[in-house]
Amino acid sequence: MFYWIVRPLMWLFYKIVYPTKIFGKENVVQKGRRVVICNHLCKMDVFVVGALFKDKTYFLSKIEWFDSKIFGAIISSLGAIPIDRDKPSLKTIKTALKVLNEDKRLAIFPEGRRNFETNDLQEVKQGASMFAFKSKSPITTVIIHDRLKPFRKNYAIVGETFDFSEFYNQKFDNAVSEECTNRIANSMKDLQQKLFALVE
Repeated sequence: MFYWIVRPLMWLFYKIVYPTKIFGKENVVQKGRRVVICNHLCKMDVFVVGALFKDKTYFLSKIEWFDSKIFGAIISSLGAIPIDRDKPSLKTIKTALKVLNEDKRLAIFPEGRRNFETNDLQEVKQGASMFAFKSKSPITTVIIHDRLKPFRKNYAIVGETFDFSEFYNQKFDNAVSEECTNRIANSMKDLQQKLFALVE
């Protein structure tokens, strides 16, 4: 209930303060399990991803956001799942997989940390590929052009769906993990270049 009360207010705030032109809207799939990956430049990135979808999107969020019990309870109700970025707990992994196995949507910033200096992509961690593989979820890539600026037009792009179905008959060992992670990284790099060409 709290989510459906707060969501319209958050959506209105985002649309007014951080207007964002979205390329590739035709690639947004509203229903079913899905891992959504996005580059991470500022705190407001969650608004870009969340606003793409009509219903609730769950996010992996750094565990430090949950230091305050009150704030932690609020963002949990909005879909945040705490994760220790250096050592993810078994509880976090099970919770994230449960979201996907219930045909819900999980958003991940696979670079792990925000890029405070440039909009260059950072190294992609293996967690996103593991969640997508284990749950057999399709993947949607979202790229934000630069740090969102208030009261100025911002830009993002949504890529075409892909998955790891050709590997589903294999064990998720280091080789498969590396290959899947590279595919995620390449999808982000290719989509970023496409966005740069559209904007600049």
